[in-house]
Amino acid sequence: QSVRGSKTGVFIGVSASESDEFWTADPELVNGYGLTGCCRAMFPNRISFTFDFTGPSYAIDTACSSSLFALQQAVAAMRSGQCDAAIVGGVNLLLKPTCSLQFHRLSMLSPQGMCKAFDASGNGYVRSEAAVVVYLQKASDAKRVYATIVNAKTNTDGYKSQGITFPIGAMQNRLIREVYEECGVNPHDVVYVEAHGTGTKVGDPQEVNSIADFFCKDRPTPLLIGSVKSNMGHSEPASGLCSIAKILIAMEAGVIPQNLHFQNPNTDIPALNDGRLQVVNKNWPWNGGLVAINSFGFGGANAHILLRSNNKPKAPAIRDSIPRVVAVSGRTEQAVNNWLDKIEQNP
Repeated sequence: QSVRGSKTGVFIGVSASESDEFWTADPELVNGYGLTGCCRAMFPNRISFTFDFTGPSYAIDTACSSSLFALQQAVAAMRSGQCDAAIVGGVNLLLKPTCSLQFHRLSMLSPQGMCKAFDASGNGYVRSEAAVVVYLQKASDAKRVYATIVNAKTNTDGYKSQGITFPIGAMQNRLIREVYEECGVNPHDVVYVEAHGTGTKVGDPQEVNSIADFFCKDRPTPLLIGSVKSNMGHSEPASGLCSIAKILIAMEAGVIPQNLHFQNPNTDIPALNDGRLQVVNKNWPWNGGLVAINSFGFGGANAHILLRSNNKPKAPAIRDSIPRVVAVSGRTEQAVNNWLDKIEQNP
């Protein structure tokens, strides 16, 4: 109730709908609710309607970078006074095989069903589902700060002779430089980069070489790098906020989770082979600092976010007797049982 009727903006990153065909397949059963339910504008508008939010409310589709573009738009809207707070979301659902078939025929998907980010054997990505939402407030209004957005910026590749889906590392590099020039942050102060990192043969070298070119010049220690796609697959329009969620959880837990499927560094990425970049190939302690996050759309829409961790000491949770419902999931029955054992041992 405290935010109802407030000038809160809603910005949702969402791409192609995989449910439209279902609602319109039989003309005898078509009704108007397919529009109010599936139209992308309704994703943010329905939230604004439900909670009586009066700030900007719109969906953004830049393919795989949609949710970080939404975050950047929310930051800009708050800084310009269009809204006092913002709800930013990203969502991806896999509902029909034909969409995956199209990606397969574009040679984007991994035959092994794994995102082997930065690895020499990387051969594409695996699609995944996700729904992620974050709440942005001004620091003076926030009851709890998970991290601070230092800067957020976007650009687009423009024309490229290789084709619209070919990533251009030079444009990614230009974007990153502009982010740090604007906010006056020394790139050596960034302790970890959460890369787009899809594990594709072209995408990884273009991105990681641009990262090394900017962050690793005269750097005294290796720069840590990882990609959440190695852990959960590529959730496409929601993937940028999945990266944000990973970083916030890492900051809270004090551990950067292990990057999976990394065995041998990609030979087209010199910085991985000479030690300037270090893939987080095991759980790594998080000691605070600045984190850079990349997200790129396959049409050339690039986003870069700079986060600063919250250095306030965490207050221990007060134990009570209130029962709670806990959802536990895993890829195997044994994994779920392991989680249940840990919960039972640490109530």
